[in-house]
Amino acid sequence: MAAPPLTPEELAALPHDDRGPTIVAIHWSMTSLATIFLGLRLYCKRLTKRSLWWDDWILIFAWFTIIATDIITQILVNEFKLGRHSWDLEINDLARFIILLSSRATVTLTALSWTKTAFAVTLLRLTTDGTRKFVWFIIVSLQITMGFSAAVPWIQCNPIAKTWDPMLEGTCWANKVGTKIWIGTGAYSALLDFTLAALPWTFLWGLLLRKGEKAGILVAMSMGFVAGVVGIVKCVKLPNLGSGDSYNETDLYIWDVTESTVTLMAACIPTLRVLLRKASPPTSRPTGFSNTFRRSAPKSPGGYHEMAKPDGVHEKHSGGSKKYMYSSPDEEGV
Repeated sequence: MAAPPLTPEELAALPHDDRGPTIVAIHWSMTSLATIFLGLRLYCKRLTKRSLWWDDWILIFAWFTIIATDIITQILVNEFKLGRHSWDLEINDLARFIILLSSRATVTLTALSWTKTAFAVTLLRLTTDGTRKFVWFIIVSLQITMGFSAAVPWIQCNPIAKTWDPMLEGTCWANKVGTKIWIGTGAYSALLDFTLAALPWTFLWGLLLRKGEKAGILVAMSMGFVAGVVGIVKCVKLPNLGSGDSYNETDLYIWDVTESTVTLMAACIPTLRVLLRKASPPTSRPTGFSNTFRRSAPKSPGGYHEMAKPDGVHEKHSGGSKKYMYSSPDEEGV
């Protein structure tokens, strides 16, 4: 049974906070930052005369979905006063309101999925066979879990139209079911952020680089840790979806767009090392991953020759030593 309408006196006694402008400002601010990072990534590609690869196109697609999230959020704030308490919302068209909220959830989860996928695809070119299979597992499992979560708003009711028309005959999942699915997916997503951020350490740590340079490379490749922390914060906010007051959900709208934009920026940072290399004086420019490390080996009768190894690793024989060279993300077009 619906609650009786509030009297003017009761309504006046309630809080009337409005975080709509804050939601919009954070959305467009974070998207602007992500746009700058993506633009610099594409500029670095052009600077090094590298063509766009799959990870670049995936990030571009993810950027468009983030823009779509911002536009939908702007409409929800402008038309329905999203960001206010439930008693202050202006819902003149309930069906449109629910469809927009559902669309926003789907688009936001899609953006999040593809920003993470882009970095995983980048790692495919830098890992060996065993690790590459694990990265493929991450990509596939991410698409399955995030894809299912993105579909939840549209599959939770039978018929689908009951989602935005509560008076229609049919059945729907309990409200907590969708929330639990999103919490589970969010936790798994955060775990993958930490995993993807840690993977570069497994194949970069052993390289004989200057400590400062090695630290810079590892930090650049591990910015996904920040996205993982943001993802955990978002998971903490997800239970607010069942609070009964729309105002309590505003933090979720802020943190979900923050997670997707931070993930996009984290995926772009390794490529931006090109700018630092260009800005460094010739005598102090970092050599990237192409520094060599040696181990003893019998002399090669052929003097000097190069034998290609998988994944950007090259084995060189010269005199009485054997060298391994690891191409940098810049050299690989990352």
